[in-house]
Amino acid sequence: MSESYDIQQVCENGHQITGCSTIYPERQKEFCPKCGAPTLTACPACNKKIQGNRIRQHESFLDARRGATTMIPVGRANVPAYCSNCGKPYPWTENKIKTAIQIIEEFGDLSEEEKRTIEQDLNNIAKDTPQTELSAMRIKRIWEKYGIVAYNVIMEFATKTAAEILKNP
Repeated sequence: MSESYDIQQVCENGHQITGCSTIYPERQKEFCPKCGAPTLTACPACNKKIQGNRIRQHESFLDARRGATTMIPVGRANVPAYCSNCGKPYPWTENKIKTAIQIIEEFGDLSEEEKRTIEQDLNNIAKDTPQTELSAMRIKRIWEKYGIVAYNVIMEFATKTAAEILKNP
């Protein structure tokens, strides 16, 4: 039995439509039923397909008699934040980062220095890089100043590593 991956369909706001758009094409939607945003199956920057559910070739008795195989899903794909081909953020990741910046700027009196570093810090906590810990600590300092609104927005897209740092005192 061979394994591969199907193609995932996600709306521009990050809602998964289907992890198996090839196996079950009837599940595809032009627009998201949750938010109405257009959907995509490939990275807008490089056009590489978004990796979907893990699938396995399955050969039943009837398939063998017909000389055919059936692909079945054997796992569920998470919606990725960044393209595995070009490294660019998907639209939903970009939107979350922009929204976080806007909220923090509108609800807080940021210094010029904080404004200069906040976008990079937000990008770092959306990833799991060596800079994640430092960025999470800086962001934590900002939301301690500006409250729960900033915390909720940031925790929405923080990686597990960043979320653990942000939760602990």
